Amino acid sequence: MIELIQSRRSIRSYSDKKVRDEDLDQIVQCGVMAPSGMNTQGIEFCVITNELVLKELEDLAGRPFFYQAPALIVVYGEKDNRYAAYDGSCAMTQMQLAACALNLGSCWINQMKDYVLEEKFDAVMTRLGLKDKVIVGSLAVGYGMEGPKEKQIKENRIHYVK
Repeated sequence: MIELIQSRRSIRSYSDKKVRDEDLDQIVQCGVMAPSGMNTQGIEFCVITNELVLKELEDLAGRPFFYQAPALIVVYGEKDNRYAAYDGSCAMTQMQLAACALNLGSCWINQMKDYVLEEKFDAVMTRLGLKDKVIVGSLAVGYGMEGPKEKQIKENRIHYVK
């Protein structure tokens, strides 16, 4: 597990090869199993693989904000879920690690949390069941066109109090 955590990297270039449904389900199940505050389990997942929907999101954004990955997993909760950001972040991290374990690339995408608030996205967000939800983030998933890059770690970030 430690090696998996240390080797995981964000991938920002994907082939057009489809991700197997079984792999996507396994990734999302790892998100479902993430811890949640007081075990509320208030986080939900919208798995988008429909090419027309992905293209519509990209067209509305005016750019390929999810790097043209063949799958996008949106992690969200209800507006009154005060733990959504924390619980959803745990789920996102576990899904990133699951994707890495399955030799798939992934990248945490933040733009959807803003797009859900923009009027031009209203129709697609409504169709996806995301309108009026708090989007924690979304995860681009696919077969990477690039290998993992070496991660540069900033120094002086750990402080021990003994």
